[in-house]
Amino acid sequence: MAFCGSLVCAYELVKVLEDAFPPLMMAASRALLAAMVIFLFCLIARQPLLPAFRRSAKLAFIAVLGFGTLWAMVSLGERHVDPELAMLLICIVPITTLVITALPPNPKHIWWPAWIGTAVASLGLVVVIGPSRIADEPSALYSVLLIGFGFASYALANVLAEHMTKGLSPVAVGGVTMLYAAILLWGLVFLLESPTNVNPSAEAWLGLIALGVVGSALPGVLMFMLVQRAGAEFLSLYGYILPLLGIVVAWIAFGKAPEMTILLGLPITFAGVATVQWARRRGFSANDLGK
Repeated sequence: MAFCGSLVCAYELVKVLEDAFPPLMMAASRALLAAMVIFLFCLIARQPLLPAFRRSAKLAFIAVLGFGTLWAMVSLGERHVDPELAMLLICIVPITTLVITALPPNPKHIWWPAWIGTAVASLGLVVVIGPSRIADEPSALYSVLLIGFGFASYALANVLAEHMTKGLSPVAVGGVTMLYAAILLWGLVFLLESPTNVNPSAEAWLGLIALGVVGSALPGVLMFMLVQRAGAEFLSLYGYILPLLGIVVAWIAFGKAPEMTILLGLPITFAGVATVQWARRRGFSANDLGK
């Protein structure tokens, strides 16, 4: 729940700060701030950083997929869609995780009802997004595709992290991956944007700091803790909790009542998700009995 709560704050802050910072600069800044906060914590708590740096190539790859690509895509995509819709698209993470774990080189047997549930959940997402709204606003379709690609990349990073970060401090891993994500993103900033022309207010800087600490450093560390202790498939379950939290927070804090497409599509998505989880549990039980 702490992981989901920090992500809800992140999506709302990204939307608030979109007029103050260019999208890539915002993503690069939050990654750099998160790395600094995590490294400071590592020094205070005496968390070993050297073992994590020894796996720099692997962690840099995870950083590009899990943070660099995701944050860049979300920052760009939220220019044309609401943060609530962006959070609903997180349902792509568990769907993509299911597909990835069924692929070589170490495929897991997925019981056929799980694929039916995946199809139903995907249909629910189509309803949530609202085809008519996409048809009326081509930029919204472009944004949805960007955000969806970012979440699919994040799902792949989680699966890789489960195997590549074993034996490492999750806090140290979070700091190192944030550092490499920041290096990548800042390179893109100076290539594609003009950071020297940005002149944000003091309130915007405070919001960016909050985004770096609460919306980036905290979930960055919790992600690797959950992956190491429970696995990528368990972590992907946050994709079912976060949309509900996002809707509730937006309704209570900002007075944004959910749209009809969300009210219709979300139950369909969750029905598909429930089918997937039921099929996974039954499938694992059948495998255990077979052994």
